[in-house]
Amino acid sequence: MAIPDQASVESKDVVQLLQEINSGLTDPRLFDKPSRQSCLEALRLEGYTASQAASVLKVSEKTILRDLKEIRERNSLSPNVQFAKEFTGEFFQRALGHHDYLTRLARSKNGSLGEKAQCEYAAWRVLRELIEKLQSAGYLPAMPRQLELMVDSRDDEQSMEDLKAKISAIETTAKECGSLTPEVAEKISKLKLRVEKYEVQETTLKLLEEQKSKTQEQEDIDEQKN
Repeated sequence: MAIPDQASVESKDVVQLLQEINSGLTDPRLFDKPSRQSCLEALRLEGYTASQAASVLKVSEKTILRDLKEIRERNSLSPNVQFAKEFTGEFFQRALGHHDYLTRLARSKNGSLGEKAQCEYAAWRVLRELIEKLQSAGYLPAMPRQLELMVDSRDDEQSMEDLKAKISAIETTAKECGSLTPEVAEKISKLKLRVEKYEVQETTLKLLEEQKSKTQEQEDIDEQKN
């Protein structure tokens, strides 16, 4: 077995170090802490338990547990808006990549009809779950409940035109994302009808108020004449 010097260990990547450990070319007991912890991270990603990793790296399980604690501390995350945006964007792109790949498999010439149907279904599941995750994170409206709340919680400063524009935008987004099911489309139609009825009601109330005001003015004038 070759005894590695520190410089040679630091110049090698984790995959190469693990390969040399498995082949018996390198003694992992001679690794420094950063090299050992890098190998430990890779082993954990492969599903190794702490005791199994200790056997591979030829150290005690206590050492591995201490290393794991330091690794967790080093990799810990704090709430960060920019990180959330970047991670969501990466998650979105990866999900679309999986969806596109499954769709290509479903439409390919190879495979049985059953296999193609499974790929088609899996592609739809990826897209549906992506939409659900984006809804839960607030990137897409949680229809139809959110649409109903938009109408019910409308304040006086928000014009009906703004409300109609938002409903239209949500409808367009749902079409583009493939989430405009017949049930959702029916909900949107009902909401549009509610908005129209509300507009009629508002207009009627305004006309009544104007008529009352004019009537009162006329009564005041008549009273002054008398």
